[in-house]
Amino acid sequence: PEDLIVDIGSNDGTLLSNFAGNHRVLGVEPTDVGAMAIARGIPTVQRYFGKDTALLVRNEYGKAKIITAANCFAHIEDVHSVVSGILELLDDDGLFISENHYLIGLLDRLQYDTVYHEHLRYYSLRSVKYLLEMHGLEVVHAVHIPTHGGSIRVYAARKGTRPVLDSDRKSTRLN
Repeated sequence: PEDLIVDIGSNDGTLLSNFAGNHRVLGVEPTDVGAMAIARGIPTVQRYFGKDTALLVRNEYGKAKIITAANCFAHIEDVHSVVSGILELLDDDGLFISENHYLIGLLDRLQYDTVYHEHLRYYSLRSVKYLLEMHGLEVVHAVHIPTHGGSIRVYAARKGTRPVLDSDRKSTRLN
């Protein structure tokens, strides 16, 4: 119950509402829709997430056991600042969970109609791993999920703190 779960790009707090009441939750949402989350009883910091926001949150709420970022990495210009912020906020044995459109599935199924101007990049598992490893995080599990015509959910932790699970690479083509 005392563990903190933070959702980056939390919108109206829908994801966090599943944990509220059983855990401490906090949304980070830069748009006005964060006010909807607050009205629903989901504490929300209305700022862009980066190292400065992570330090502010850590100082006020403590470190997070779980940090989520569902389909927002593609929109972020300075992903290195966001990952640095995640490291500042993530508890030593915490878990970072992200979801992104899956580049390989997009190409395999010719889903070019899902490409639009707000997405600055699309990720393969290899590119997510590379980005996270640059900052001392390692992917401990990855799964293919059907969201947005094909996405990947990646679980990452500080290097060496959790066992790396053998994701089913043949059925998910996680390259």
